[in-house]
Amino acid sequence: MDLEDLTITDDRVFVWLAEDKAHKGEEQKIILHDREDLRLVFRMRRCVDWLAEQGITTGPVWREILRSGKVATPETRAMKGGGATERGVYLRPQTVNDRVKHWFATAGLKSDGRPVSSHGLRAGGATDLGTSGATDEELEAAGRWKKGSRIPRERYVRPTKNAARDLFKKVPVHDPNAQAQE
Repeated sequence: MDLEDLTITDDRVFVWLAEDKAHKGEEQKIILHDREDLRLVFRMRRCVDWLAEQGITTGPVWREILRSGKVATPETRAMKGGGATERGVYLRPQTVNDRVKHWFATAGLKSDGRPVSSHGLRAGGATDLGTSGATDEELEAAGRWKKGSRIPRERYVRPTKNAARDLFKKVPVHDPNAQAQE
C-alpha cells in the first residue's frame, strides 16, 4: 500500500487498490470506517505525518524501521543483504510476520498452542466477523475473497463454532443423589 493510495478524512480512510489475486483487472476502493476503540484515522494520520517529517511523502506506507528510529533507505537495506535491493523500500512478507510475532510476545499474549503469524490478522478478522453473525457475502467482502468462496466460512468460522459446540451436553449427567433417594 502506497501513500498515494490513501485518502484520510475525518471519519474514515479510503484505500485504493489496483487489483489483488481475487479481483484481477478490477480497481477497487476500500473504505475503512473509524471507531473510537481503534482510532484508525488518528493512527494513520500520525503514521503519514511521521513519514513526512522524514521527508517521505510517496511510496510504501509500511517500511522497515532501523534501530535508530529512522526509516530504512534502499541503501541501508542493501547493506543488510537478503535481497533488500530487489524490494527497494517495500517490506518483505517475512518482516511483517516477524513484527506480528514480536508485538504478540511484547504484549504478553498467549496463543492457544497454534503458531502466531501475520496470517492470523486475516483469519482472526474472518473468525470474529463470522462468529458475530456476518453473512457469507459480508465475510467475502470484508476479506476480499472471491464471490462464492467457501474459505472464510469453512477454514476460519466453522472450526471455531464447532469447537464451541459440546456434543456431550446431550448426554444425561449422572446424579449420585438420585440413586440414594430410590
